[in-house]
This record gives sequence, structure tokens and C-alpha cells, in this order.
Amino acid sequence: MVAFHRRSLIVPLLVVAAVTALTLWSAFGGSAPRTVQSESARNVRFNMAWLPQGSMAGIFVAIDKGYFAEAGINVEPVRGFGGMRTANELDQGMFEFAYIDPLSVALNRSKGGKVRMIGGINMRLPAGACFVKERHRIERPADLAGLRFGAGQSSMIQALLPAWLKANGVDPARVERIQLDPAIVVSSLVEGRIDAAECWLGNSLALFDKAAKAKGVTIGRIGYADFGLDVYGSGFATRDALIEKDPELVRAFLKAAYRGYADAARDPKAALAIIRKAYPLLDEAVTERQIRETAELMTAEDGSLRLKPEKVERTVTYLQASGQLQGFDQAPQLFTNAFVPMGNQP
Repeated sequence: MVAFHRRSLIVPLLVVAAVTALTLWSAFGGSAPRTVQSESARNVRFNMAWLPQGSMAGIFVAIDKGYFAEAGINVEPVRGFGGMRTANELDQGMFEFAYIDPLSVALNRSKGGKVRMIGGINMRLPAGACFVKERHRIERPADLAGLRFGAGQSSMIQALLPAWLKANGVDPARVERIQLDPAIVVSSLVEGRIDAAECWLGNSLALFDKAAKAKGVTIGRIGYADFGLDVYGSGFATRDALIEKDPELVRAFLKAAYRGYADAARDPKAALAIIRKAYPLLDEAVTERQIRETAELMTAEDGSLRLKPEKVERTVTYLQASGQLQGFDQAPQLFTNAFVPMGNQP
């Protein structure tokens, strides 16, 4: 008999419940979606912020099952190059929607941009520090002192690391932080060129484990959120101009996307098959694990996908503690809950 972890049964139910709430809200607050011919649909581009992977499965499920088409939208997913560049490209009108984090949104708005988050996906920060257990024992942030810590050059979360280290009693100067080409972070850790590396649930953690297994070693991890960095990870974003010009498009996109994510949480293997139709070279085990981890991240606040003001503001506080965004007073403009299930802005 196959044993199932209780959490594995609860996770998809919470995501599905959140999207069911959206469906009810839509039914009582507006008209049901209407099926349209694809040639008459609105074309929009979605920036994935990085390469296609399991965390994006919900978008591909929504495309494959016609959820976007029902809403009168043709969605083109496009690879991205990290949070800050994604935020800037979104702000410049190159994309209608994107997958980015509050940190990148805050930095964009501090420079006069008008990007805004419209709904969560990673309701708990998925980032952490990975290490090889056979070489190091890292149980808390203090154990990073004296080590070489590598992260991708495109990782905006590194801007928060000094404040996080200080908050945990660690002098940031005692951690040698090294910026690397994202493509070599995994191999650099496994091969011993660095002692610890930034790793992400729903993203690179599965890749670290795969590479470590091939090398005959094992990966350990501490999560930033487990040691006080209680901020959101990436979610959906657009720009103020689109919200003002076409709020129904924003609402329709978000509803269809969340339907796709609910289906991916309910049946990760089916979602895997869908995304691999578009990208057949994706590793099956890695991608399925990313899908499952993303589903779990979406349930971190009991299935709610609304962004809490105090948690968004905490991103700004950490940035300011790291010497950035001094005098920044736009935290309320970093997000809106107006388009999230059952959501009016708090």
C-alpha cells in the first residue's frame, strides 16, 4: 500500500479552495467568462522572470485547457532574465503581466516606475541557503560566518541578506558573498568552489539535489523565512496604466491563471505532461517537484493569495536596513488585492 503524507493531500485542496472562492466571487460580482474565437482574443505577453520550469506550470495548464481563451485572452509566455530586469521590462510596456517579487517592484517604483503586484504565488519566501552535508553543518545563520556564499547575479534577494544576517547576530562582513552566473551556482556548490549557495523551493532546490546525487553527496538547507525573513516571494504583477485602462483584462487574466494553478496542484503529473508538451527537454522529476513545491508555497497563508500590507512593507524595511530605499514611502502602492479572490484592498 502506498503511504501518502497528510500535507500532500491538504496542499492541493487549499489551492483549489482559493480558486473556488474566486469562481464564487466572479459569479456574484460579475458575468461568467464567455468563450471567444482565438482570432478575436486580446494578445498579451507574460514574462516568466526566468527559464520555463515547474513554477510556471499553472500558466501552461491555463493555456492548454482554454481558461485564457474562455476569458478572451491569448497568452504568450516568454522567458525572463531575473526580477529587476523583468520589472523594468514590464514597466516599459514590453509585457502586460509578469512573475516578480515585491523587492523588484519596490526598486522599480523607487526609480519612478509604475509596476504593481496583483496577486501572490509564493506566499512564503522560497529562498534559502543550501550546503553539502558532507562538508559543512549549517543549522542557523551564524554557521555561515567564514564561508563563501554564492548566489546568482540576478537574485534580488541578495539585497536583503546583510540585514537578515545582522538580525540574526551575524556580521555581514564575515560572510564572503560571491555573485555568480546563475547557470553555474549549482555546480559551484556541488563541486566545492563555494561553501553555501542560495537555493529556491519551486525552482533550483530540485536541481541542487539532482546534481548532488550524481556526485554522491547530499544537500542540506536552511530557509531564510525560518530565521525571520518573513516576506513574500514572487507573484503576479502588471503596471498601473493597465490597471487603470483595462481592469477587466487584469481580472480575467488572474482568474484564468489561478484556475491553471489549482489544476496543477490537484494533478501535478498532468501539469507536468502539459508543460513538457511545450518544453520536452525539461527534466521530468525536477519539474514535477517544482510543481509540487509551488503548490505548497501557495498554501502558506491557509490558501489565501491576498498580500498582507504589513508583510509587503517588511520588504521595504529590510531594504532600508540594508542601506537602500531611504525615504521610500510607496509601500501601499506596491500591490493591490482588488483582483484576487474575494479581495478588496485592505
